[in-house]
Amino acid sequence: MSGSLRDRLLRLTHWAGVLEKWTLVFLVAFLFSFDFLRVILRNFFATGLVWGDTLSKHLVLWIALLGASRATMEKGHILIDLIPRMLADRGKRIVLSVDALFSFVVCALLSYASYLFVCNEISSRTMAFGDIPLWWLQTIFPAAFAVMTARFGWQFIESLIQLNPSGRR
Repeated sequence: MSGSLRDRLLRLTHWAGVLEKWTLVFLVAFLFSFDFLRVILRNFFATGLVWGDTLSKHLVLWIALLGASRATMEKGHILIDLIPRMLADRGKRIVLSVDALFSFVVCALLSYASYLFVCNEISSRTMAFGDIPLWWLQTIFPAAFAVMTARFGWQFIESLIQLNPSGRR
């Protein structure tokens, strides 16, 4: 991969990570504030927001999936590394390459399945609350899995480059 293309991809990845991090910060702060408001309304004014539970549940879903995507970027996702610890350096790299490829395939399948799920929700015309369709809130599924697919794909490519650093076949 040429240096300038790799540099552009790294810059794009960096700014996507910054956007992702601040989106997570905003969503967590908003969820905390929103649920605090709901508690105040319920306990002090004997009222509430009928749609509050639905929004809170979907905010938690967005935070969880964006957090999973972020963990993938930082290579902080769950990894069973007992076998790589017992292998020599090259064997370790091979196992981690297979792991990245497997994760890439699983996330690609989940991305496609969640895309079909959202398409089904669009055709059902179900409303979450007010005039907001439910599928708007569920777009996080294909988006997060697509990002994780790309990140695992990138990790797989990098692991192949590390396996063959000289470029020889």
